[in-house]
Amino acid sequence: MPRGDQLTRQWKLVHLLAGHLGRTLAQLTSELGVAKRTVQRDIEVLSVAGFPVTSETRNGTVFWHFMQGFHANDPIALTLNEQMALYFSKGLFKPLQGTPIYESLDTAIQKIGSQLPAQSFKFLRGLSQGVTVSSFGWKDYSHSKEVIDCLTRAVFNRFTARILHRSPYRSKASERDVDPYKLWYVNNGLYMVGYDHRENELRTFAVERIQSAKVTNRRFEIPADFNFEEFRKTAFNVIFGEPQEVKIRFSPAQAPYIKERTWHPSQQIETEDDGSIVLTMRVADLDEVKRWLIGFGAEATVLEPDELAGEIVQECEQVCLKKGQRTLARDGTNE
Repeated sequence: MPRGDQLTRQWKLVHLLAGHLGRTLAQLTSELGVAKRTVQRDIEVLSVAGFPVTSETRNGTVFWHFMQGFHANDPIALTLNEQMALYFSKGLFKPLQGTPIYESLDTAIQKIGSQLPAQSFKFLRGLSQGVTVSSFGWKDYSHSKEVIDCLTRAVFNRFTARILHRSPYRSKASERDVDPYKLWYVNNGLYMVGYDHRENELRTFAVERIQSAKVTNRRFEIPADFNFEEFRKTAFNVIFGEPQEVKIRFSPAQAPYIKERTWHPSQQIETEDDGSIVLTMRVADLDEVKRWLIGFGAEATVLEPDELAGEIVQECEQVCLKKGQRTLARDGTNE
């Protein structure tokens, strides 16, 4: 059969399935003038293409139709804000370019665009002239396509995954079985949260450090007491655990910047008489807070805990020492 005839038949099938009463296979076979098996293949093609084909049994007879609320003939009408939201979502997920997640988002936007009126579709494609989305510190997931695809299937079908994971602190990768509870995209990074059978604990794995992954035939159940929102509240960024109180004073110059953002769900801000502020949070990992605070230099002072203040002092002393050693070495060379 010529390709054009096949497309014409499938497009006619789209119109037939759009009726709210639906059609039986016998009716579709008669109206399309083809064999029953051909109709079944065409229905499968439409499902794979993203059309919401469903069936229901009435009085012992199966009727095929589109899901309620889907209108194949009506063009999609998007407001300016909705079109911008689509553009923003694609830009924010750009670090995942080359992965199944980004490719699926891209094809979904293309499908939506194909249903837009010509003027709206032209506007959507030209949004880059008025809006720019950029991120700092991207990770490269171009080599993680198969890993992400595997983890996605394991998460949604509740299968244990066997992963080969390389810790940045170890020279060799280790194999372990993990029950993946959730994929977590945060700060331009993709993480897998799950139960590690090797360590017998809940852990967060950076996906770019997973060298390979495969789905096992063992199913798992997420514990009833697992609450991801409560779980992530203990982390300043991605490392979770037992929270402790952290207090930092920011100078009057930095106070407006700090007050404009939510750095952690537990944060509380008190304004001092001189215009400085004290930020209080309950977080688990001090290393993440330390790396963040060092960027503020003398504009931030750690009030609590002493352990954090000591680590920052030690870190800065080492930086100054290494800089001094390089200066001495350079001056000695020049003599």
